[in-house]
Amino acid sequence: MFNTLIANSMPYMPKALVGFFAKRYVAGATPEDAFQTTLALNGEGAVGTIDLLGEFNDKIEKARQTVEMYKLVLDNIKSKNLNTNISIKPTAFGILLNEETCTANMREVIKYAYERNIFVRIDMENHPYTDYTIDLYITLNKEMPGSCGTVFQACLKRTQDDIKHVAASLDKANIRLCKGIYREPDDIAYNNRKKVQENYLECLDLLFEKKAYVGIATHDDVLINGAMELIKKHKLEKNEYEFQMLLGVRSELRKRLLAEGHKLRIYTPFGEDWLPYSIRRLQENPAIVGSAIKGFLTGGR
Repeated sequence: MFNTLIANSMPYMPKALVGFFAKRYVAGATPEDAFQTTLALNGEGAVGTIDLLGEFNDKIEKARQTVEMYKLVLDNIKSKNLNTNISIKPTAFGILLNEETCTANMREVIKYAYERNIFVRIDMENHPYTDYTIDLYITLNKEMPGSCGTVFQACLKRTQDDIKHVAASLDKANIRLCKGIYREPDDIAYNNRKKVQENYLECLDLLFEKKAYVGIATHDDVLINGAMELIKKHKLEKNEYEFQMLLGVRSELRKRLLAEGHKLRIYTPFGEDWLPYSIRRLQENPAIVGSAIKGFLTGGR
Protein backbone atom coordinates (compact mmCIF):
# COMPACT_ATOMS: atom_id res chain seq x y z
CA MET A 1 0.00 0.00 0.00
CA PHE A 2 2.90 2.35 0.79
CA ASN A 3 4.46 1.73 -2.63
CA THR A 4 1.11 2.29 -4.38
CA LEU A 5 0.54 5.52 -2.48
CA ILE A 6 3.93 6.88 -3.54
CA ALA A 7 3.46 5.70 -7.16
CA ASN A 8 0.08 7.43 -7.41
CA SER A 9 1.62 10.62 -6.00
CA MET A 10 4.30 10.72 -8.73
CA PRO A 11 2.47 13.24 -11.00
CA TYR A 12 2.66 15.80 -8.18
CA MET A 13 6.30 15.24 -7.24
CA PRO A 14 9.35 17.20 -8.48
CA LYS A 15 10.80 15.81 -11.70
CA ALA A 16 14.14 15.02 -10.05
CA LEU A 17 12.43 12.87 -7.41
CA VAL A 18 10.44 10.94 -10.03
CA GLY A 19 13.72 10.43 -11.87
CA PHE A 20 15.21 8.73 -8.81
CA PHE A 21 12.52 6.07 -8.88
CA ALA A 22 12.26 5.86 -12.68
CA LYS A 23 15.89 5.60 -13.79
CA ARG A 24 15.76 1.80 -13.95
CA TYR A 25 12.99 2.01 -16.55
CA VAL A 26 14.66 4.48 -18.94
CA ALA A 27 18.08 4.27 -20.58
CA GLY A 28 18.53 8.03 -20.31
CA ALA A 29 17.78 11.29 -22.07
CA THR A 30 20.13 10.91 -25.04
CA PRO A 31 20.51 8.38 -27.89
CA GLU A 32 24.02 7.61 -26.61
CA ASP A 33 22.42 6.45 -23.34
CA ALA A 34 20.29 4.00 -25.34
CA PHE A 35 23.33 2.73 -27.27
CA GLN A 36 25.33 2.14 -24.09
CA THR A 37 22.40 0.36 -22.41
CA THR A 38 21.89 -1.81 -25.50
CA LEU A 39 25.58 -2.69 -25.57
CA ALA A 40 25.37 -3.81 -21.92
CA LEU A 41 22.24 -5.88 -22.63
CA ASN A 42 23.94 -7.51 -25.61
CA GLY A 43 26.81 -8.38 -23.28
CA GLU A 44 24.35 -10.26 -21.07
CA GLY A 45 23.05 -12.18 -24.09
CA ALA A 46 19.83 -10.18 -24.54
CA VAL A 47 18.73 -8.22 -27.61
CA GLY A 48 16.95 -4.86 -27.60
CA THR A 49 14.37 -2.60 -29.12
CA ILE A 50 15.15 1.11 -28.86
CA ASP A 51 12.25 3.52 -28.45
CA LEU A 52 12.30 7.32 -28.53
CA LEU A 53 9.88 8.61 -25.91
CA GLY A 54 7.46 11.41 -26.76
CA GLU A 55 4.06 10.12 -27.85
CA PHE A 56 0.76 12.01 -28.31
CA ASN A 57 2.50 14.78 -30.22
CA ASP A 58 0.36 17.30 -32.16
CA LYS A 59 3.18 19.38 -33.67
CA ILE A 60 4.38 18.66 -37.22
CA GLU A 61 7.87 19.98 -36.41
CA LYS A 62 8.25 17.54 -33.53
CA ALA A 63 7.05 14.68 -35.73
CA ARG A 64 9.80 15.52 -38.21
CA GLN A 65 12.35 15.69 -35.38
CA THR A 66 11.23 12.19 -34.41
CA VAL A 67 11.88 10.95 -37.95
CA GLU A 68 15.38 12.42 -37.96
CA MET A 69 16.21 11.08 -34.49
CA TYR A 70 15.20 7.58 -35.53
CA LYS A 71 17.42 7.85 -38.60
CA LEU A 72 20.31 8.78 -36.32
CA VAL A 73 19.49 5.79 -34.11
CA LEU A 74 19.37 3.45 -37.11
CA ASP A 75 22.71 4.73 -38.40
CA ASN A 76 24.28 4.05 -35.01
CA ILE A 77 22.73 0.60 -34.69
CA LYS A 78 24.43 -0.24 -37.97
CA SER A 79 27.79 1.43 -37.31
CA LYS A 80 28.07 0.16 -33.73
CA ASN A 81 26.82 -3.33 -34.69
CA LEU A 82 24.19 -3.31 -31.93
CA ASN A 83 21.86 -6.29 -31.65
CA THR A 84 18.61 -4.36 -31.48
CA ASN A 85 15.67 -3.18 -33.50
CA ILE A 86 13.50 -0.08 -32.97
CA SER A 87 9.95 0.56 -31.80
CA ILE A 88 7.83 3.44 -33.11
CA LYS A 89 4.44 4.89 -32.14
CA PRO A 90 1.90 6.50 -34.50
CA THR A 91 1.13 9.30 -32.02
CA ALA A 92 4.80 10.34 -32.15
CA PHE A 93 4.72 10.58 -35.96
CA GLY A 94 1.68 12.79 -36.49
CA ILE A 95 -1.50 10.69 -36.28
CA LEU A 96 -3.02 13.43 -34.10
CA LEU A 97 -2.55 15.76 -37.08
CA ASN A 98 -3.78 13.47 -39.86
CA GLU A 99 -3.24 9.95 -41.18
CA GLU A 100 -1.41 11.10 -44.32
CA THR A 101 1.33 12.88 -42.36
CA CYS A 102 1.75 9.99 -39.95
CA THR A 103 1.88 7.35 -42.69
CA ALA A 104 4.43 9.31 -44.71
CA ASN A 105 6.67 9.78 -41.67
CA MET A 106 6.43 6.15 -40.54
CA ARG A 107 6.97 4.81 -44.06
CA GLU A 108 10.10 6.97 -44.32
CA VAL A 109 11.59 5.53 -41.13
CA ILE A 110 10.62 1.94 -41.92
CA LYS A 111 12.07 2.21 -45.43
CA TYR A 112 15.28 3.67 -43.97
CA ALA A 113 15.47 0.73 -41.54
CA TYR A 114 14.56 -1.82 -44.25
CA GLU A 115 17.45 -0.61 -46.40
CA ARG A 116 19.76 -1.29 -43.43
CA ASN A 117 18.20 -4.67 -42.61
CA ILE A 118 16.85 -3.46 -39.24
CA PHE A 119 13.42 -4.57 -38.08
CA VAL A 120 10.81 -2.07 -36.84
CA ARG A 121 8.05 -2.71 -34.32
CA ILE A 122 4.97 -0.52 -34.80
CA ASP A 123 3.68 -0.17 -31.27
CA MET A 124 -0.03 -0.39 -30.51
CA GLU A 125 -1.50 2.50 -28.56
CA ASN A 126 -5.01 3.04 -27.21
CA HIS A 127 -8.11 1.93 -29.09
CA PRO A 128 -8.73 4.96 -31.39
CA TYR A 129 -5.61 3.91 -33.32
CA THR A 130 -6.04 0.13 -33.44
CA ASP A 131 -7.50 -0.15 -36.94
CA TYR A 132 -5.03 2.36 -38.37
CA THR A 133 -2.05 0.55 -36.87
CA ILE A 134 -3.11 -2.88 -38.12
CA ASP A 135 -3.89 -1.57 -41.61
CA LEU A 136 -0.54 0.25 -41.80
CA TYR A 137 1.32 -2.86 -40.66
CA ILE A 138 -0.30 -5.00 -43.37
CA THR A 139 0.26 -2.36 -46.06
CA LEU A 140 3.93 -1.76 -45.26
CA ASN A 141 4.69 -5.48 -45.02
CA LYS A 142 3.27 -5.97 -48.48
CA GLU A 143 5.48 -3.12 -49.74
CA MET A 144 8.56 -4.24 -47.76
CA PRO A 145 8.18 -7.89 -46.70
CA GLY A 146 9.45 -8.61 -43.20
CA SER A 147 10.23 -4.95 -42.54
CA CYS A 148 8.01 -4.53 -39.50
CA GLY A 149 5.74 -6.08 -36.92
CA THR A 150 3.03 -4.77 -34.67
CA VAL A 151 1.52 -5.35 -31.23
CA PHE A 152 -1.69 -6.96 -30.02
CA GLN A 153 -3.13 -6.32 -26.57
CA ALA A 154 -4.80 -9.17 -24.66
CA CYS A 155 -7.02 -6.74 -22.75
CA LEU A 156 -8.97 -5.91 -25.93
CA LYS A 157 -11.96 -8.11 -26.72
CA ARG A 158 -11.32 -7.81 -30.47
CA THR A 159 -7.77 -9.20 -30.42
CA GLN A 160 -8.51 -12.80 -31.46
CA ASP A 161 -10.42 -11.49 -34.50
CA ASP A 162 -7.51 -9.19 -35.30
CA ILE A 163 -5.10 -12.14 -35.17
CA LYS A 164 -7.23 -14.04 -37.69
CA HIS A 165 -7.43 -10.97 -39.95
CA VAL A 166 -3.66 -10.42 -39.98
CA ALA A 167 -2.93 -14.13 -40.44
CA ALA A 168 -5.25 -14.16 -43.49
CA SER A 169 -3.55 -11.04 -44.91
CA LEU A 170 0.13 -11.93 -44.48
CA ASP A 171 2.15 -15.08 -45.01
CA LYS A 172 4.09 -14.72 -41.74
CA ALA A 173 2.90 -12.29 -39.09
CA ASN A 174 5.34 -10.86 -36.54
CA ILE A 175 3.44 -9.90 -33.40
CA ARG A 176 4.36 -8.64 -29.96
CA LEU A 177 1.68 -9.87 -27.55
CA CYS A 178 1.21 -7.91 -24.33
CA LYS A 179 -1.55 -7.42 -21.78
CA GLY A 180 -2.03 -3.74 -22.65
CA ILE A 181 -1.32 -0.75 -20.43
CA TYR A 182 -4.04 1.69 -21.55
CA ARG A 183 -7.25 2.13 -19.60
CA GLU A 184 -9.99 1.23 -22.05
CA PRO A 185 -13.83 1.24 -21.78
CA ASP A 186 -15.47 -1.92 -20.43
CA ASP A 187 -17.40 -2.48 -23.65
CA ILE A 188 -14.21 -3.02 -25.67
CA ALA A 189 -11.76 -4.31 -23.06
CA TYR A 190 -11.42 -6.82 -20.25
CA ASN A 191 -10.57 -4.97 -17.06
CA ASN A 192 -10.32 -8.07 -14.91
CA ARG A 193 -6.80 -9.43 -14.36
CA LYS A 194 -7.77 -13.10 -14.55
CA LYS A 195 -9.79 -12.58 -17.74
CA VAL A 196 -6.89 -10.72 -19.35
CA GLN A 197 -4.57 -13.59 -18.44
CA GLU A 198 -6.99 -16.11 -19.94
CA ASN A 199 -7.35 -14.10 -23.14
CA TYR A 200 -3.59 -13.63 -23.37
CA LEU A 201 -2.99 -17.38 -23.42
CA GLU A 202 -5.86 -17.95 -25.87
CA CYS A 203 -4.38 -15.29 -28.17
CA LEU A 204 -0.90 -16.80 -27.87
CA ASP A 205 -2.25 -20.25 -28.68
CA LEU A 206 -4.01 -18.83 -31.75
CA LEU A 207 -0.90 -16.94 -32.89
CA PHE A 208 1.18 -20.10 -32.67
CA GLU A 209 -1.54 -22.00 -34.53
CA LYS A 210 -1.37 -19.35 -37.29
CA LYS A 211 2.43 -19.78 -37.48
CA ALA A 212 3.15 -16.22 -36.37
CA TYR A 213 6.49 -15.24 -34.88
CA VAL A 214 5.56 -13.94 -31.42
CA GLY A 215 7.30 -11.67 -28.96
CA ILE A 216 5.86 -12.97 -25.69
CA ALA A 217 5.85 -9.70 -23.75
CA THR A 218 5.12 -10.29 -20.08
CA HIS A 219 6.63 -10.40 -16.59
CA ASP A 220 3.65 -12.35 -15.22
CA ASP A 221 4.58 -15.81 -13.92
CA VAL A 222 1.14 -17.17 -14.83
CA LEU A 223 1.69 -16.12 -18.45
CA ILE A 224 5.34 -17.19 -18.56
CA ASN A 225 4.38 -20.66 -17.34
CA GLY A 226 1.42 -20.80 -19.72
CA ALA A 227 3.61 -19.73 -22.62
CA MET A 228 6.10 -22.48 -21.83
CA GLU A 229 3.30 -25.05 -22.03
CA LEU A 230 2.10 -23.65 -25.36
CA ILE A 231 5.64 -23.69 -26.75
CA LYS A 232 5.75 -27.42 -25.91
CA LYS A 233 2.26 -27.98 -27.32
CA HIS A 234 3.19 -26.45 -30.67
CA LYS A 235 6.66 -28.08 -30.65
CA LEU A 236 8.42 -24.79 -31.32
CA GLU A 237 12.16 -24.40 -31.65
CA LYS A 238 13.81 -21.55 -29.76
CA ASN A 239 14.26 -19.52 -32.95
CA GLU A 240 10.49 -19.51 -33.58
CA TYR A 241 9.53 -17.11 -30.77
CA GLU A 242 11.08 -14.76 -28.23
CA PHE A 243 10.32 -13.38 -24.80
CA GLN A 244 10.21 -9.63 -24.24
CA MET A 245 10.56 -7.56 -21.08
CA LEU A 246 10.78 -3.95 -20.01
CA LEU A 247 14.08 -2.40 -18.98
CA GLY A 248 14.62 -2.58 -15.23
CA VAL A 249 11.92 -5.14 -14.45
CA ARG A 250 12.49 -8.54 -12.81
CA SER A 251 16.20 -8.99 -13.40
CA GLU A 252 16.06 -12.48 -11.88
CA LEU A 253 13.49 -13.56 -14.48
CA ARG A 254 15.63 -12.02 -17.22
CA LYS A 255 18.64 -14.05 -16.09
CA ARG A 256 16.60 -17.26 -15.87
CA LEU A 257 15.14 -16.96 -19.38
CA LEU A 258 18.57 -16.26 -20.83
CA ALA A 259 20.14 -19.13 -18.89
CA GLU A 260 17.50 -21.47 -20.31
CA GLY A 261 18.48 -20.43 -23.82
CA HIS A 262 15.41 -18.38 -24.75
CA LYS A 263 15.80 -15.33 -26.94
CA LEU A 264 14.99 -12.27 -24.80
CA ARG A 265 14.38 -8.74 -26.05
CA ILE A 266 14.50 -5.76 -23.68
CA TYR A 267 12.46 -2.62 -24.42
CA THR A 268 14.95 0.26 -24.15
CA PRO A 269 13.34 3.71 -24.09
CA PHE A 270 15.24 7.01 -24.08
CA GLY A 271 14.55 10.69 -24.58
CA GLU A 272 13.87 14.03 -22.97
CA ASP A 273 10.18 13.12 -22.64
CA TRP A 274 10.83 10.36 -20.11
CA LEU A 275 8.54 11.74 -17.38
CA PRO A 276 5.05 10.64 -18.61
CA TYR A 277 6.34 7.17 -19.54
CA SER A 278 8.03 6.76 -16.17
CA ILE A 279 4.98 7.80 -14.18
CA ARG A 280 2.83 5.34 -16.15
CA ARG A 281 5.25 2.49 -15.50
CA LEU A 282 5.60 3.28 -11.80
CA GLN A 283 1.82 3.35 -11.39
CA GLU A 284 1.58 0.04 -13.24
CA ASN A 285 4.26 -1.56 -11.04
CA PRO A 286 4.45 0.18 -7.63
CA ALA A 287 6.85 -2.50 -6.34
CA ILE A 288 9.66 -0.68 -8.17
CA VAL A 289 9.24 2.17 -5.68
CA GLY A 290 10.08 -0.14 -2.78
CA SER A 291 13.00 -1.61 -4.73
CA ALA A 292 14.41 1.85 -5.42
CA ILE A 293 14.15 2.87 -1.76
CA LYS A 294 15.77 -0.39 -0.65
CA GLY A 295 18.60 0.07 -3.17
CA PHE A 296 19.20 3.62 -1.95
CA LEU A 297 19.29 2.59 1.73
CA THR A 298 21.52 -0.46 1.15
CA GLY A 299 23.85 1.04 -1.42
CA GLY A 300 22.44 -1.22 -4.15
CA ARG A 301 22.96 -4.50 -2.32
